[in-house]
Amino acid sequence: MVQITFKPPKVSLFLLSIVLFLTFVHFVRWLDLDIERNIPSLYSSFAIIKEDGLIMKGHVGLSVIFLFLSIDEGFQIHENIGDIAENYIDSTGFLYFPWVVPYGFAVIVFILVYLKSTLKLPKRAAVLFILSRTVYLTGAIALDMLGGREADLHGYDSITYCILYTIEEFLEMIGIVVLIYALLSYIERQFGYLCVTLQIKK
Repeated sequence: MVQITFKPPKVSLFLLSIVLFLTFVHFVRWLDLDIERNIPSLYSSFAIIKEDGLIMKGHVGLSVIFLFLSIDEGFQIHENIGDIAENYIDSTGFLYFPWVVPYGFAVIVFILVYLKSTLKLPKRAAVLFILSRTVYLTGAIALDMLGGREADLHGYDSITYCILYTIEEFLEMIGIVVLIYALLSYIERQFGYLCVTLQIKK
C-alpha cells in the first residue's frame, strides 16, 4: 500500500519550480509561452484541471469554469471567440485581441456571483483566493491587452511584446499555483491533509 500526501507547501514549491523552469527556457519553440499546444500550455491545462479536482464540495459552477479554462488553454477556444468578436469590435490597440471583451464581461459576472461566498470563507483562505484570482486575471486580461497594443503597433517580434507575453503567462501560472496552495491549505485546515492511497495487487 502506497500513500501519497499532498502537503500545500511541497506541492506549491514543486509547481513553482515548473513555472520558473518554463519561464526561463521558453525561447525554445516547444517551450515558448506564446505558442499554444506545446509543453507550457500542456502544463497550464493540467494545472487548471488539478485545481478543478480540488474545488470545495458544492462549488459545481467553479468546477465547470476551471474545466472550461483547462480545455480553452489546450484548444485555443478564446482565439476562436476572438475571431467572432472581431466582426463587432474595432480590434486595434488594447482590443487587438478582441476575445478580452467577452471574457472581460464573463469575469465581471464571475466576481459578482462568487464574491459573497468567497468573503464567507475564513479570512486567510479568502485572502489567498482573491490574491490568486487577481494575479491570474492581471496576466490573462490586463497584460494580454497591453501585449495586444504592442503587437498592433510594432508586431509580434518586438522585445517589448516578448517581455509582456512572458509576464502574462508567468502571472497566469503563478495565479494557478497560489490557488492550488489556497485550496490545499483550506482542505488541510478543515479536514486534514489530502491523501491518496494506492493498493498494490500482488
